[in-house]
This record gives sequence, structure tokens and C-alpha cells, in this order.
Amino acid sequence: MRLPVLPQSSLQLAGWSHGTRALTGPTTVQVDLTDACNQSCEVCWLHAPALQEANRERRERRASIPWPAYLSLLDELKDLGTREIYFAGGGEPLAYPRPWDALRECVQRGLTASLHTNFSLVDDPQRLIDLGVHHVTVSLWAGTREAYAATHPGTDPSTFDDITRKLADLNARKQDRPITKLYHVLTGSNAHDVSAMLTLAADIGCDAVEFAVADVVPGATDPHGLTPAHAEAALAAIEPWLGRAEWRTPRLLGADALVQRLTNLAAGRDADAAEVHARPCFAGWTYARVMADGRVIPCLKAHRIPSGNIHDESFTAIWRGARQSTFRAATRHARKAGPLFAQIGNDPAHACGCELGCDNLEDNRRTAERLKALSRPERALLRAVGRRHP
Repeated sequence: MRLPVLPQSSLQLAGWSHGTRALTGPTTVQVDLTDACNQSCEVCWLHAPALQEANRERRERRASIPWPAYLSLLDELKDLGTREIYFAGGGEPLAYPRPWDALRECVQRGLTASLHTNFSLVDDPQRLIDLGVHHVTVSLWAGTREAYAATHPGTDPSTFDDITRKLADLNARKQDRPITKLYHVLTGSNAHDVSAMLTLAADIGCDAVEFAVADVVPGATDPHGLTPAHAEAALAAIEPWLGRAEWRTPRLLGADALVQRLTNLAAGRDADAAEVHARPCFAGWTYARVMADGRVIPCLKAHRIPSGNIHDESFTAIWRGARQSTFRAATRHARKAGPLFAQIGNDPAHACGCELGCDNLEDNRRTAERLKALSRPERALLRAVGRRHP
């Protein structure tokens, strides 16, 4: 039988049907250009004040992906079929030695360039428009100066005014892109500020707003986590936005997952206590993260179980290698059980770190819906492709 040519999403499902193989590249690759950062957010896994001593060696190393290695990585990912490069990481992408060149090279290769930034190092917003950057996510964590100061210790509170002014300028100038989003990690210091966060997104013309809950490091940043009372207050502030028409901007992204997470936390449960066990994980087929020191990890919080390092072998070899296959085999079932899952995130005492907060949850939900919608013959075709694909 001659097998048909399938789109990337179908090849990913075929690989999942096989169990461990990758028949195409990841849709999105997060690239951590650098570990360097000009801020120290209160629950950052690398730069939080409470982790300064524990992370001293890594912070002082200020690892960055060498320029030739970055260009080689882009070419490899393009050949594998990757569509989006998500610039984020342990550090601030714009603290990389050649950040604007890095964005330009990405766009010139026809890849979607998505920038996750604290925005404080943007000198002229017009540069983002001229480069053709597709998405800009501004990690702000505040709707007011006071909340910004509380969540960004050591940063001048006037930086909040500078960021919001420049972001409003960007939104006023752009025609269609970049799509702009305010991103807020909820902590005990800013849970009371949720209403202001939502209002701010509308006031400065952002396209969307999204919330995450703090995933704390035990013994260090856990005093800044959300208490049940904090979660209840955040839920009350978000409730008026839940009935808004989908076409209205700013859109509240991931609203259902957010409500579920806050409801869980308000009840004293882990943020994603049951949700991560409701469906398989597809991250091993759809996503990868390349850290500033070259480590390739199979999901956003799998830094303790890297699949390889681009300084030792190619991304393609890592993507198709044994450790990535082991991750796929462990995660393709709905129930997340086994020693691998204790290695996800920062709490080795937790049997499944995914339950504390899964950043791939929404993508997993969408992929699971695609899989569920397939007819029986379509599923059989994908299994055949998985067996016979070179």
C-alpha cells in the first residue's frame, strides 16, 4: 500500500500511535537564548532572590547559545518541520548578545517568531514591527506599580510605567503583528491585583491576557505561593470576564484551565491535580525546549531529565534518540505514574511534578481533541503510517 503524504499534525499523531517514534519535528521549540537577566522576579526558578545562593554558579556563568550553534539549530528545526520558535527561558531573551539578529534570522527562515520578554530592554517598539515578529508576550505580573514592585524586587517601580507606555505605543503603531499578550504569574504578592491586570490589558490595547500560577521551589520561593485565600480572591476578580464574547479583546486565554487551577488551589489541592491525568501527554511529539547551556528537554519543566545536548550531538539525533523515546513511552498514557514524573519540576518529593502545573496542558488538550475526532479508518491509517514510516 502506498502511504499518503500527511501534514505534520497527523504525522505527530501517527508517531504517538506507534508509541515512541517521531515521524516529524516538534511544532514549537522553546529556545532559551541566554540565562542572563536584568531582573530577579520573586518566584523565578533561576533569578529569584531566595535562590541567589543556590543558583550562584549558574547565574554567574550566564550561559548563552553560541551564535553559530543558534544558526545551525534554526536550519535543523526548519528542515524537521518546526513552525514556531518561542524565545523565552531562564533569562531574558533580549539580554542575549545579538537578540535582534536572532529574531531576524528566525523570521527570514519563514518560522514564527514568538518573544516572551519582560520588555524592559526594548528601546524602540518599532523594531519589533519592522522585523516582523509574530507574537510578543510581556511577562509583567502586575496591573499597578505597587504589585510590580512587590513581584520584581530590586527593579525600579518606574520600569512598570516605561514598559506599559512602550507597549501601548507598539499596539498603537502595529497593523496586524505582533500579536501582544500580557502574561501574569500569580503569587501571594499580586493575587489582589488581578482586576487591575485585566483592566490594564484593555487600557493599553493588548490582544490578550493570560495567567499562570506560581510553581514554587520548596524551601526557597514557597512563601510566595498562592494560598487558598489568594486563589479565591483571584477567582472572584476573574469571574466577570468569563462571560465575554470570544471576539472581544483583550481575550482571556486559557480561562477554563485557569479557573480549574484556582479552584483546585482554593480547595488545598495541587493546581493540575487531576487534569494532567485526564488525557495523554503529547509533548514528546509536539514540543521541545533548548536551554541556554545546550540541554534539550522534552517538556518545559523537564530540566532534570534532558534528552541530550546540542553541543554534543545534533538536535535531530537527540529528537530521535533513546532518551526522548523513553520520555514518549512514559508519557503517552493518561495516568502519569512512575519515577520519571518525580523528575518533572523542582520538587523531588512530589510523585508527579506535572500536577503542580503543566505548561503543555492546553496543547495536550487540543491534540487529544484532534485524536478523538478521528474516525476508525483514520486511526488505522495513522497506525499503518507509524509502522511503515521510514
